[in-house]
Parts: sequence; structure tokens; C-alpha cells
Amino acid sequence: MSDHKHPLGTVAELGDEAIAGLDEGLRGDLVLPDSEGYEDARNVWNGLINQYPAVIARVKGATDVATAIQFAREHDLEIAVRGGAHHQAGSAIVENGLVVDLADMDGVHVDPEAKIARVEPGTRAEDVLAETQQHGLAFPTGSAGDVGIPGSTLGGGIGWMRRKNGLGIDALRSVELVTAEGELLKASADQNEDLFWALRGGGGNFGVVTSFEFDLYEVGPMVQGLGIFYPFDLSEEVMETHHQVMADAPEELTTILLSGHVPNLPPMPDELAGTDAVAMLGCYAGDPESGAEVIEPLREIGEPLIDMSDVMPYEMLHDLGTQMYPWGRKYTHRSVFVDDLSEDIHETVVEQTEVAPTPMSAVGIWPLGGNIGHGGDYAFPWDDKQYMITIEGNWEAFQNEPTLDWAAETERMIREAGGEGAYAGFTGVEERDWEDWTEQVYGENYDRLSEIKAEYDPDNVFSRNVNIDPQERLVTQQ
Repeated sequence: MSDHKHPLGTVAELGDEAIAGLDEGLRGDLVLPDSEGYEDARNVWNGLINQYPAVIARVKGATDVATAIQFAREHDLEIAVRGGAHHQAGSAIVENGLVVDLADMDGVHVDPEAKIARVEPGTRAEDVLAETQQHGLAFPTGSAGDVGIPGSTLGGGIGWMRRKNGLGIDALRSVELVTAEGELLKASADQNEDLFWALRGGGGNFGVVTSFEFDLYEVGPMVQGLGIFYPFDLSEEVMETHHQVMADAPEELTTILLSGHVPNLPPMPDELAGTDAVAMLGCYAGDPESGAEVIEPLREIGEPLIDMSDVMPYEMLHDLGTQMYPWGRKYTHRSVFVDDLSEDIHETVVEQTEVAPTPMSAVGIWPLGGNIGHGGDYAFPWDDKQYMITIEGNWEAFQNEPTLDWAAETERMIREAGGEGAYAGFTGVEERDWEDWTEQVYGENYDRLSEIKAEYDPDNVFSRNVNIDPQERLVTQQ
């Protein structure tokens, strides 16, 4: 079906009878291009994405999901799955296709005694934390409050408690999902074990998850937060101190170093907004008094532009992430994993920050290690890496190509300095000639993932993702 066709034309081709049948078969709502809520329903966090689906099915449960998938397959419509709609690369929306919109499936059920949470896929980190933090509990989510649970979890789940409690997939106990055939399956360590292995790092390639079950860990509701911005000319000293502190830091401390600027946010003085800076943000997921001692060396490097470090709600760190990366701005975020931070990598981070085409862009250094990987064997292949580096193209004006080029070039330079792999949540919005995102994201696990994909989705119905091609496995088996 042509991408250039108007979505109303596609709806007309489907016919009134087919559309009425779908509408009748859904407990949820059908949103079409002429519906009042269509613009809101097609918008995602990344303002660079501008696509027009023909049909949006606002599903209410697993049966609705199966109905929507069956309709799309019968009518040869490409399928996208929209969870929290914080989809970097726009995978939540599809031109002239059908969107399975999970926004109304937003239940969160917490069992504080068993320390288990059951979470539906329309939720975001902030929704879950609002419930779990009432009991001083949490599971690893993305680092911003408006990050959706499905996308961030199935890609790995790298957040503010990762070094203490691991990744989202380390905490994941089980899922229920609807397959391409419309079957509802449960996957866990005891049921459909291969599928459970694949889902933890393999993303949305195998079906639509309609329920997640997580282990909860004690954290907060108040934690020692780190939030300090130094002048950019202290970059070398800040990076070196950060590297040294994190090499010996207790697992309770999780940080991100950002080489960029002071954001224009309420806590920041207006005169500092946009100033070149190197920042360290973080969370001590333990006794706040101990945390204050641990982060002290990071606060004594020089005269800071601003130091917001204090005991704060665990939820506030996620709120800060939401504010720093607002809905509707343009984004291309790429990623590379490294075993250590060499001098070459530090130099590349500084030099590329200086030549970024927009003042909002940044390069991030995320220490990993600690208890990442305690959840056992799964498809995410990079849990033994010590750092993730993110290249963050963030902009509002029309400088699309310069920023896209800068992000791709910076990533290439870090790979040449010894980086490898990529995080599924940070794969930019395009693939350059020399790139293969599937190889970077799935690494040595790709062949096994392809085999499992061929079993659960042989027709590649779920292709709007870092896609695993089932045909490669099917061809080799013939």
C-alpha cells in the first residue's frame, strides 16, 4: 500500500462494512483520520515523527488486541503498537497502517507484601511510581517519567536504580502477550521459556504484551539525589573524577554524566539557561546520609554553575527527565556500549559536544555494572558492559540534517575508539549505509532470536521495531 496515499483513501478502500465490523468487534474505540481525537492519537513524544495511520484501535484488553491484529492482517495493513508513545524512532505510528493503541490499558496493581507489581502496557514510569512509591517500592523503569513501560522494559530497561537492582528485564517475572495469530500466551521462567528469553531484550518482535509482572525493590520514597552543573571548561576534570568515583562506587549509586548545556528549566537561573556545561545527575538508592558522603567528591571538583544535590523524592528524578526532554521537541538519540572510558572516548565526547549544531544536543555517559544481569539469561546481550554512551541530538528548529549527521558521526567516532553494540531504545531515527541496527542491538543473540521469531511471528507481522527477520531462519531451515 503506497505511503503517499491519503489515509482517508485507505479507509474508503477498506469499506464502510469492514470498518463498522471492526468498530463493533472492539470494546475500545476506533479512531479514524476524520475523528476528533485523531491528531492527539497520532502524535508521539518525538516531534520529528509525523505519520498518518489509517486506523487507530484504542484497545481495552487482550481480546481487542487480537481483533485489531486479525483485521490488519485480513486487510494487508502494516501494524504499529503504541504503548507510552515515547517511541524515539516513531515505531509507535505507521503511515497508512493500523495502530494498536494501548493507552487505555493503564492499570497498576501493587502487592506490597509479596513485593510484586502487575502492570498494563498503557502505563508510563510516572504512573507506576505513583502507585509503588506509596509503599517505598519500585522496579527499574526508564529514567524519565513519561517513558512507556513496554518499550523501555522489552528493550532492557536502563534507569535510576540499575546498579543496585539491575535492569527492567532483571525484575521481570512474567508477561502475557497476544501473538500474530491472536493467541494469548503467558511467558515466564516456567512457561514458554524461549519466548520469555527472547522478549527480555528482543523488544516488540514477538507479539503485543498486555500484562507485565515485576519484582519490586525497596527504594525511596526519599533518596539522596545528585544534580550538579559545572562550567564546560572543567569537562576534563569532571569526567576524570566521575570515572574514578564510579569505578569504586557502591552499587547504590547510579549516575549519568551529560556533556552539553544548562537546560532552561524552573530550578535553573534564567541567566544560566543554555550555558555550555557538564552535568552529573544521579540517585543513591540507599541510606541518604551515606549517599551524601559518597557523592561529596563529585561536588568538590570546582565552582559549580548550580548544585541541586539534595535529599529528594525518587519520583523527582524521573520528573526532571520528563522536563529535560519535553514532548514535541525533535530527537535523535543513538547509543554505544564500552568496556572502559579511554582518553580517546573522553576527547571525542568533549570535541563533539563543542561542534554540536544545536545548543540542546549532548553526549551522555551512563555507568553500568553493579547488579545488572542478576536476572539470569536473556536476549539483551550487553549486560556485561561497564558504560553506555548516548549521543543526544535534541532540537526545535529546522536543522534536521545537520543534527542527524552530527549524531551519526559522533556515534561512528565512539565505535572507532572501541565501542560496540547499541541499546534498542536509542537507535536514532534512521540507518546509515554503514549501519545495521539489528546487529548492533542483538549482537551474538540474533540467530537464536531469529529462530524464535520464526516460531511466533513467521510472517513478520510485528516489524515496526528493531526488526528481527524470521525469513532468514526459515530459509536456512529449508
